[in-house]
Parts: sequence; structure tokens; C-alpha cells
Amino acid sequence: MYLSRKIDKWLNDWKTKEDKSPALIVGIRQCGKTRSIEHFGKHNYKNVVKVNFWDNPEYCSDFDGKLDVNTLISNLSLRFPAIKIVPGDTLLFFDEIQECPRARLAFKNFELDGRYDVIGSGSYLGINGYITGDETPAPTGYEDVFHMCTMDFEEFLWANEFSVDQISLLKEYFVKRREVPEPMHSIFKEKFLNYLCVGGFPKAVHSYVKSQNIMDAVRITQNTVFDMKTDFGRRKGKDGKPVFKASEVSRIQNAFDLIPMFLAKENKRYITSKITGGNSRDKSDAIEYLVQAHIVNKVYNVETPSLPLAGNKKASQFKLFPEDIGIVTAMFGIDTIIAINKGQLGQGKGALYEALVFDSLHKAGIDTYYFAKESGLEIDFVICYDANSCLVEAKAKTGNTKSSKTVMKHPEHYGPTKLIKVGDYNIGETGDILTLPHYAVFMLGYRTVISR
Repeated sequence: MYLSRKIDKWLNDWKTKEDKSPALIVGIRQCGKTRSIEHFGKHNYKNVVKVNFWDNPEYCSDFDGKLDVNTLISNLSLRFPAIKIVPGDTLLFFDEIQECPRARLAFKNFELDGRYDVIGSGSYLGINGYITGDETPAPTGYEDVFHMCTMDFEEFLWANEFSVDQISLLKEYFVKRREVPEPMHSIFKEKFLNYLCVGGFPKAVHSYVKSQNIMDAVRITQNTVFDMKTDFGRRKGKDGKPVFKASEVSRIQNAFDLIPMFLAKENKRYITSKITGGNSRDKSDAIEYLVQAHIVNKVYNVETPSLPLAGNKKASQFKLFPEDIGIVTAMFGIDTIIAINKGQLGQGKGALYEALVFDSLHKAGIDTYYFAKESGLEIDFVICYDANSCLVEAKAKTGNTKSSKTVMKHPEHYGPTKLIKVGDYNIGETGDILTLPHYAVFMLGYRTVISR
């Protein structure tokens, strides 16, 4: 069963572009890149040539010589004699393209030639020098890049057979800032609780949809996290030998394992010095590897919650959030999942729900920051929304927003701000304060529909 994804529309739009560049799909491993591209290829082309450079490193030799399109097509035709490579009706799919930098370099020639549609994908394309010793440049200006995440809540609803009309109705309540009526509100709350437990890795979501067994899905996510950790040593040199020493792999794993501990703390700031082994640069490199591999995201503190937020960030102060909420719940363990479903989470629920709100904001394509001062003034998140600086308070239920009220009362110090309260609320808006239930946060990404 194919699970519909938002990249489906992006790929269809990409195909209809005139003079388009080759597409480059990047994202964390197991987020569904390969499956979505294969589905797209099957339904839009007579033939698909899939070249997986990880499973078949020998294919890289086809790109060692000249990179003109005729030569490359000749090489691929010999490699795949059963597939007729027809201009205009053949998709060339280069999977795990980071393993063959010259295949990516060929994007420029493919675009200038224009006869073939080309898609590359990979999970480690953000890591500079993934193949040590290879100085092949990237084809700057000759790629259409799509950053693919794991499934967001809307895609989770699609997988659970919620209709377009049902989700459109929810969006209408959001646009009009009207309360969602019962039992619709309760149904979405329940499904979002399931999403919190299952997460957004397609394999786990597919298991849940098929069996409705949350624990089976959670175990799949836990296995994915285990595989991810053992995968930290994949990076290799041009000679094919591992680049990382055992101590470096251990340090990356430790940097990853520390995340739930810091999320559980009051201010949730990640302290790099707590990573075991190595000097300060080694510790920073371990974090950067996780970021560049799309496994975690840095959320920076800002000097002041004023636009432009990127210009106010403090590079040395950040929180780390995993790419998917399922990673967080898997790291907290099965007992936490049981407690979530029984409504018996203790003090740790704040960490979980803050990570949950980040998951929704991040997958909505919203750049996210936070604001904290030594005085104790702290805002969970700060975003730019509807051309305004918006404070975002993430609560498990409801809660005090004292820090946000302080900031909003003093625009002379912090600039003009609005507030989005996320928790056990319904949709509503009073003045500069918007309240949202957790399940509605993904709709903040629909910025073109906010004019009311």
C-alpha cells in the first residue's frame, strides 16, 4: 500500500515545468524518499532507470569519464540492457547519489541537454566532504531541491483514510478562527495522540494503519532508531574505507543519546561539553554530523524576539530536537508510550509536548527559534508568522504564559509580538493571542490562507 505524501504534488508540478533542473530530494533515512520517487516514476513514465550507488558502488565507474549526456546514456544502456531509455518518457533515478558525486555533477549537462528527466536522492547530502578525498563540486544552480521530512500529521490523517473534505473542513475552522465542534475535536485529539506515539516514519505508520496496534508500530520506530545509531559509521573515504574511528562513532552516538536528557531539563538547552570524549571541536563536530545527516535540528536562542529572527540568533546557544517525534518517544521508551495512552505522564510530559510542537512547526516549513534570558524569562519557540514575530508556548495541557505576557507588554524592549498558545485548547483568537490544539499546528504552514 502506497502512503500518499506531500512530495507527490511537488514532483507532479516539477514534471510539468519547462526547462526544469534535475530534482534533488534530501532528508533523513527511511523518510520515504525512494518509495515516493518510485511511485512517481511508475505513474508518469514508460521506463524508470534506477541507479542505487550504495547497493551497487560499481555503477560509479559509469561517471568516471566524460559527463556529456550521450556518453552517460550509452553507459546506462549497457548497464541496463532490458530498459529502453527513450527521451521524454524515461526517468533517470540516481538513489544514494552522495556515493557518486560525479553523477550529481552531471546534473548541469542533463539540464542543458533537456531530453531526460533526472532525480537524485540521498540522506547524507548535507555532509560536506561525505566522501573524503573527493573534491567534485556540486552543480550549483542546476538542481531543484526538496527537503523531505517524515510524515506530518496531515499525511498521517491521509494514511488513516481521512478524506480531503474532512481535512478541508478543519482548515476552514482554522482560517476562520472558530472552535472545532465536538465530536470532531475529540476525534482529531485522539488521532494526534496516536501520531505522538507512532511518529512519522512511513514503515511505522503503515504498520499502525494495517493493524491498529500502536506497540507494533513503536517497535518499528525503535528498530529504525537502532539502525540509525549503528549507521553513524557509514561515512567513508574515496578508497572505500571508513573515515570515522570507533571513538568518533561513539561520540556521535553519545551526542544523540543525550538529547532526551536535555529536553527533560527546565530550559532544554543542549550543553555540548557534556558529550563524552574529545575536545570541544570534536564534540561540536559530532553534533554537526547529526544535523547534516538530517537526524536532528538545531533551534537557536535569539538575542531578542524581533524580526528578522535569523539576524538575532545566538550561535552558541541552541536546543536539539530529533527530526521526527517518533524518535523522541522511542528514546523515552515503551513505558512512556503506555503512560501517554493512559494519560499518566508525569513531569516529563512538558519535554515531550515541546518536541511535538517543534515536529509540527518544522514539518510545516517554519524556521523556529526560542528566547531565553539568564533572568529566567523563557519562550518555548519564536517564529515568523503572517509577517509578525510570534511567541509560541507549547503546553501538554494548559499553562501559565507569564514570560510571553511580559514580552508582549514591553515592545520597547522586545519589539512587537503576537502569541500562539498550543495545548489542550480549541481553536480561538482574542486580540493578539491565537490558541490552537496540538493537532492544528500543522496548518500554520498554510500561509496563503490566513487572510480572513
